[in-house]
Amino acid sequence: MMALAAGMSACSDDTWTPDLKEGGEGQLNTASIVPTVKNGEAIVITGTQGAKKAASRATIDLSNYIIDVTDANGAAVESWTFSTMPSLPTFTVGSYKVVVRSHNVQKAEWDKPYFFGEQNFQIRKDEVTDVEAVVCKLANIMVTVEFDSKLIDAAADGGADLKVAVTSEPGTTLEFTPAEKRAGYFQAIQGLETLKVSFTGTVSGNAESTTAVLTNVAAGQHRKIIMKLKSNGNQSPDETGNITVDGEGINVDFSVEEKNLAGDIVSPEENLGNDDRPNQEGEEPGGEDPNPPTPPGDEDAITLTSETLDVDGVNEAEKFGPGIKDAIVNIHSDAGVRNLNVEIISDFLTEEFLSGVGLTTRFDLANADDTKEMDNGETLATNLRGLGFPVNSDVTGKNDLVFDITGFMPLILQAGDHKFVITVTDAKGAQKGITLLIRKS
Repeated sequence: MMALAAGMSACSDDTWTPDLKEGGEGQLNTASIVPTVKNGEAIVITGTQGAKKAASRATIDLSNYIIDVTDANGAAVESWTFSTMPSLPTFTVGSYKVVVRSHNVQKAEWDKPYFFGEQNFQIRKDEVTDVEAVVCKLANIMVTVEFDSKLIDAAADGGADLKVAVTSEPGTTLEFTPAEKRAGYFQAIQGLETLKVSFTGTVSGNAESTTAVLTNVAAGQHRKIIMKLKSNGNQSPDETGNITVDGEGINVDFSVEEKNLAGDIVSPEENLGNDDRPNQEGEEPGGEDPNPPTPPGDEDAITLTSETLDVDGVNEAEKFGPGIKDAIVNIHSDAGVRNLNVEIISDFLTEEFLSGVGLTTRFDLANADDTKEMDNGETLATNLRGLGFPVNSDVTGKNDLVFDITGFMPLILQAGDHKFVITVTDAKGAQKGITLLIRKS
């Protein structure tokens, strides 16, 4: 938990200066490094000028924190732990970067916040460079899950089978239960801006299963997922309290509190993803809003419309496809598109199935990877282009886009419901989405 900022400064006349090596070299005074670790607005770890060991408001051992030095080209030059860092290492004259990491971050881990900081510095000939204080901030994504007591009371065996699985990229999942009080931490991966949340459990005698998608996730955030028993103030006294979505009973609500622990942004997310359904608490009976919520702001700033698809109802897969009928959504954003996230929820179009054709169940068309080869030997960006999607620079900053899933229709071979959750985020941070329901008979 710390970061090194390097400032270039020569020692003053009244400061002790060690013997300097001759030639094109200089030295780094590592004793001047002052690690400061912050989590939100609260300082967790502080250091004192010239101290080899940092003082702490909490009992945290900094000795194993990793300190890396790289050159101007990003090549590794030195690496130490905080406890083994030499006092006056010598470097060739030039530009460098010093990076401090709390540990080698994993894709997902329990109770292990990852703190990171970096700064550039210069080594000058025959000079000792001091390092100024640097702040390290939380650099992975914190997730906690809270199960409301009323939900636990309504669940089987005191909530023994209630589970919330949070997934970042395929194969990276942490599973939360009412007994699991630890925080989960997910690696902030470039291009990954969503977390999938899946709930299962027996509630009021019914087997429940539902999913939601957390969007715009980023390093330094804390996403607190709150699971509650759904209530319906419009029900008659003899009703069970359950509502029906696509023929399945849904008796739970998702909500999320978001805190930016690397800054001061706090915002709530209510009724996420698939669970944003009619007749939830606070909604008018008979309302139709199966789409992800839009944050406060101008509701007309982003629009998603279609002349071929029913964006609020069921679309029969057999009626769409190349040479049959286009499946197109027209997207408009006044401020320009920043992210265009897509989540595919289907028992058939699974991660395993899609990987065979070089795709994945979640992607951001504005940040599609164009470097790493997928299972079919092409990059994700190339495969998405092959299906007719706009990608990367053809998405970012655009005011008008065509989202076309016509090429996906021939891939839907299994009967059932297949959902495409589309979430658009504009340059100002406003967000709007729809859920396209494709049904194969």
